[in-house]
Amino acid sequence: MAIGASATNQQLTDKPYKASTYGYMIAFAAAMGGLLFGYEIGVISQTLDMPGFKTTWGISSIQDGVLVDLDKKTVPSLTTFTFLAGCFVGAFFVSYLADALGRKRSIVLGGSVFLGGAALQTFSQSLAVFYVGRVISGLSIGCLSMVAPLYISEASPAEIRGTMVTVQQFMITIGIFIASCINSVIIVTLEDKNNDLEWRLAMGMQMAPAVLLLVVMTFMPESPRWLATKSRDGEALATIAKLRAEKITDEASQKEFKHIQQSIEQERLVGNGAWSELFVPGLRNRFWIAVVMQMFQQMTGINVILYYQGSLFTGMGIDPKAAAIPFTIANTFINMVSTIPGMYLIERVGRRKLLLLGGLGMGVAHYLVCTFIGLSKSTGNGALSWGAIFSVYLFFFSFASTWGPIAWVYQSEIFPLRVRAKGTGAATMSNWFWNAIIALVTPYIQDAIGFWMYLIYGTTGLTMAAFIYFFVPETKGKSLEDMDDIFGKPENAAFEYKQKA
Repeated sequence: MAIGASATNQQLTDKPYKASTYGYMIAFAAAMGGLLFGYEIGVISQTLDMPGFKTTWGISSIQDGVLVDLDKKTVPSLTTFTFLAGCFVGAFFVSYLADALGRKRSIVLGGSVFLGGAALQTFSQSLAVFYVGRVISGLSIGCLSMVAPLYISEASPAEIRGTMVTVQQFMITIGIFIASCINSVIIVTLEDKNNDLEWRLAMGMQMAPAVLLLVVMTFMPESPRWLATKSRDGEALATIAKLRAEKITDEASQKEFKHIQQSIEQERLVGNGAWSELFVPGLRNRFWIAVVMQMFQQMTGINVILYYQGSLFTGMGIDPKAAAIPFTIANTFINMVSTIPGMYLIERVGRRKLLLLGGLGMGVAHYLVCTFIGLSKSTGNGALSWGAIFSVYLFFFSFASTWGPIAWVYQSEIFPLRVRAKGTGAATMSNWFWNAIIALVTPYIQDAIGFWMYLIYGTTGLTMAAFIYFFVPETKGKSLEDMDDIFGKPENAAFEYKQKA
């Protein structure tokens, strides 16, 4: 029974959708890539402040038994920049690999590559080798950060797609929290200014979640939509039915499969999925929304705070040891639990309202951080630093429950199948590009203007809210095949584009 391309998932069947355990298993399995990324963030944020790491790479030296900083900017900046540059390149190449190899095998490849990068970092005897390891690990995370949400999105029905893709962000925050806890144990147990075992063990522990990712993905299926594009119809239908906890002969599974087939056939008539298609009417609006959203996500300062949270808290007047352990753990815990409201609300409140509230919340939080630090320094009242700390916690809540997960959800659902890998790849590249630039320059900006940099992040938050209000439509409840109803049909525009060419 053929159906029109404008039908939504609710129109596919009158039977209420019931999420299957298998569907959630797929989401959590693929989101292990997020756990890996989160663990990497958690590891490096504390490793950069480990005395053994500083003395190994010449950031600091021991003079009369005291650790003295020599160059506190170059190595930390390049440690984060090389990783993020690798992420940018990885996001580009996986745009091709995800279509050629499939979503599942791209995830497996990403996990395998990460093992090599982590090993180089762990056993490196020179900064050059260490940086190469950072780049290789970045290639892996860039790949996983694009393809894992894409895989989850394509394997999820419209009714719960937003919630399923937010699992990726939740796993990132879990990874950050776990790494912070494990690193804290390592710091307390092996604290020694001359001991490089401390940071090498922290780096080596990254390999555990990579191995776990490879193991769990072995038992997961390929994306049913990718299978359908390769004419592997039997496998695609079987996967759809299993995700719906139905038989392949059940009406809802049959209709969803035929809906996907028809959408693919129509897309093949329009184009071949070239990069140039992203710039035709009906697609270029989606492209710019996705790219700008990921730029804004990084300009909130989220990863700067996570990478350099130890030094940032020290700058607020917190004792360095307290900043390295209890405050870091508190930060990562709040970041983790704050993701849960977003997972619950995304299919109830919608993407647009949450993004609006998140931008406003982050803007206010950053302005408060700047205000409290300024008052603390001008009055000499150290107690006011607590206002700055709680404002940082407000920022984490505002980010983790809104922009943290939703930027990834939005980019993974708005593009047609033929250019979905390239569209999400371009948006992910935007994320990593701005992540790298901001991480590279932040230590220098902080040295130059100090706490006033929070005004930059605060203004960004308010600008984000305005961007959402004027340019970003709601996508809640729409199937992937129905995004043309929201953003405009690219078919006619593509034909006109070809005729002009």
